[in-house]
Amino acid sequence: MSAPDRPSGSEGVNRPRQDQALLAVAGLRVSYGRIEAVRGVDLEVGAGEFVGLIGSNGAGKTSLMRAISGVLKPAAGQVRFDGAETTGLASHRMVARGLAMVPEGRMVFADQSVRDNLLLGSFTQLRRDPAGAVAEQDRVLALFPRLRERLDQEAGTLSGGEQQMLAIARGLLSRPRLLVIDELSLGLAPLVLDMLFPVLSELNRQGLSILLVEQMASYALAVTHRTYVMENGRVLFDGPSAELANDPRVMDAYLGRRAS
Repeated sequence: MSAPDRPSGSEGVNRPRQDQALLAVAGLRVSYGRIEAVRGVDLEVGAGEFVGLIGSNGAGKTSLMRAISGVLKPAAGQVRFDGAETTGLASHRMVARGLAMVPEGRMVFADQSVRDNLLLGSFTQLRRDPAGAVAEQDRVLALFPRLRERLDQEAGTLSGGEQQMLAIARGLLSRPRLLVIDELSLGLAPLVLDMLFPVLSELNRQGLSILLVEQMASYALAVTHRTYVMENGRVLFDGPSAELANDPRVMDAYLGRRAS
């Protein structure tokens, strides 16, 4: 399985970042009873950045994303989005502010049509700007032509790759400023990933900020500007993705190869 080519502009990774990060996480902790899944994590995503988060199963990545997006309430720490504190804010309010999450496992509404799943993604925008929401759906369907062919098909009958397309499309239809994607590659064939990652890179080139959680470290490091490495609930280190791809710690633990 080969990772996608690194998109132009991601080398060097010193992509200009705003003085005020679009997303700023400080000292975040998430607990399930006595079990602390996230232990004081700091993380930032600047406007226009494509940031990765890699780590093994059980590292706390999904718990961190759920706390950022409002699905879980953190036990401690702070989340700021677009300069305002959003710690503990419910997920639907985070969507309204411009942060949308594509959850692990897709979580499409299986007994509803593709069209209805997309309408649910457009809900907040349909109330504000119906004509704009329709135009946005056309733009998203242009990114994923297979979905246009299956608008009246039940989402649960789609292939895994098509469901992932639907989950991304649903998130995009809320017109987010930051798209959080949890485990894009889960259960998908390499051929599907080779279709999806270029779409994400193009969305980022168009100005969308993306935070990608990914077990397939080679893919994440190939498309992102910066990457955080997380283990046992903590961020161990972070840096430009191009540099981490040649870091002995990352090569040995996540890329299946040793530094020469």
